[in-house]
Amino acid sequence: MNNQIKYSLAGFCMGVAELIPGISGATVAVIFKIYPNLMKILSNLRIKNLTLNLSSLAQTFQFNVSLPLISSMIIAIIFCSKGINFLLNNYEQIFLLSLGLLMIALSIYIVQSFKDALIDKKLFLFLFLGISIGFLLQGLNTGSANISMPYLFLSGILAFSFFLIPGISGSAMLVVLGVYGPIIQAIATFNLNLLAPFALGCFISLLLLPKLVLSIYSSNERNLMYIFSGLILSSGIFLL
Repeated sequence: MNNQIKYSLAGFCMGVAELIPGISGATVAVIFKIYPNLMKILSNLRIKNLTLNLSSLAQTFQFNVSLPLISSMIIAIIFCSKGINFLLNNYEQIFLLSLGLLMIALSIYIVQSFKDALIDKKLFLFLFLGISIGFLLQGLNTGSANISMPYLFLSGILAFSFFLIPGISGSAMLVVLGVYGPIIQAIATFNLNLLAPFALGCFISLLLLPKLVLSIYSSNERNLMYIFSGLILSSGIFLL
């Protein structure tokens, strides 16, 4: 598949995924096998890498694939937010059941039916750890929150942090924080009063975390894939 088409399709699916509690955009990146490169691109977002030299910028940030991904992701978020909101409000049970079954199937696909664990039994421990963490996160309940600008800013930081990690949905964290509905509605109606502080929090998270996540992922890829798979599996079970 042509890289531009691959990243465009991945970006669109990531945009849709981040609108749905239970699906992580980073999970989609793993499925499309672009996650390590995506994290590499994000980790280059530093002041020292910013220049007026367009050719240098294009090389550092891989414009040939990053721009199609970002563009299609924005399109998906803008045009699908109303549809996702409608489905959640009117067909919640059927929608979440279908979503849960999909998540379970994806968890098996990511680790290729657990074939490595048949050779290295300790990988089952990482799978179990991922499942345990997933159920722990799903059990969190912060109750109602006063949706102030500082709270939206904090929500943006947390949501984007989880966006970077396969298996943990940023939008699911918004549900936990009590701001999922308002944020979805703000996207659908382009309400800048709510979107501005939230987007600023996302941007701060984008500047600070990708390099750390990439470093951890690069040195522990196989173990982390089993943890991520466990997280995805637990998310699917929770949605059933």
